Amino acid sequence: MCFRPADASAGSGMNKCPECGKTIQMMGGVTLKNCPFCKCDFTPYIDGTKPLPNAAPGAPAAPAAPGAPAAPKAPGAPKPPTA
Repeated sequence: MCFRPADASAGSGMNKCPECGKTIQMMGGVTLKNCPFCKCDFTPYIDGTKPLPNAAPGAPAAPAAPGAPAAPKAPGAPKPPTA
């Protein structure tokens, strides 16, 4: 049987540096403020002021509601007879 810590799941936060792309080993209970490799600051990414470059795009917007159908047009007036 293989031992795997509970926080080693794939969804446990950021595991790659958004600047250099290197894999960062996350430690339980420790929040990194800088990348150990390129020293980039993580605070803009953590607080959401700067989007992650490899993040999935947001959900698409709801489609616009269709407009009401137009009323049928009345037929034109008949032409006068010609002589």
